[in-house]
Amino acid sequence: MFSLPRKSGFRAAVTAALFSCCLFLWSANGPSYLHGIDVSRYQKEVNWEHVKESNIHFAFMKATEGDYLKDPYFERNWEHARQQGIKRGAYHFYLPWVSVEKQLEHFKRTVTLQPGDLAPVLDVETIAHEVPDAQLRTDIRKWLTGIEAHYGVKPIIYTYQKYYDQKLKGHFPGYHFWIARYQNAEPILHSKDKMAFWQYSEKGIVKGIEQPVDVNWFYGDVAALNTFCVPALPASNGVMAQNE
Repeated sequence: MFSLPRKSGFRAAVTAALFSCCLFLWSANGPSYLHGIDVSRYQKEVNWEHVKESNIHFAFMKATEGDYLKDPYFERNWEHARQQGIKRGAYHFYLPWVSVEKQLEHFKRTVTLQPGDLAPVLDVETIAHEVPDAQLRTDIRKWLTGIEAHYGVKPIIYTYQKYYDQKLKGHFPGYHFWIARYQNAEPILHSKDKMAFWQYSEKGIVKGIEQPVDVNWFYGDVAALNTFCVPALPASNGVMAQNE
């Protein structure tokens, strides 16, 4: 999930205009898409009250990376988004050369989910030439199944188009994908795979965020988005144990 330094005022104005135009065009075609963002330390201190005013329906935030790194803004983002009633989700940045078991435990220690929170996301985009593709996919499955057993909800896989094409395509038919593709064209998936989110730009301008931010479409309405959330009655002991 990429973020770039602030652009010039002119570039920001152009991006904002395109963003507004995009919102208008999608809204004109019906209420079947929702707009959201994803943030990390690169966006620093987000004013979530202003974000709420910007027609943002959901927000994913970086929680962990590898087996020990934690985003310094995660706890602030997590709580402030909740206070504003923005549907929130947490993601883990996966490092293929690090023990998958340790990465799984690191995320579980860091993130407490409540009913209504979005499913955890595994961000897989790092190349590790020393890790064979088959082993990479085996380890990814371990993280996904461990997370589902713990939280009672099936996680989502985030990646970018080229990485998906080379390493993940057609290998995870039971999961929904969140694909980054910035060439003004929707992602292309294998016929067996399903996509829920499209990250269409890393240069979004959103009120309440000083830096450019990743912006995303969800393929569905609010009711559909709720199907990607922790259920009201937890499906496993994992969520209940965290909230005790």
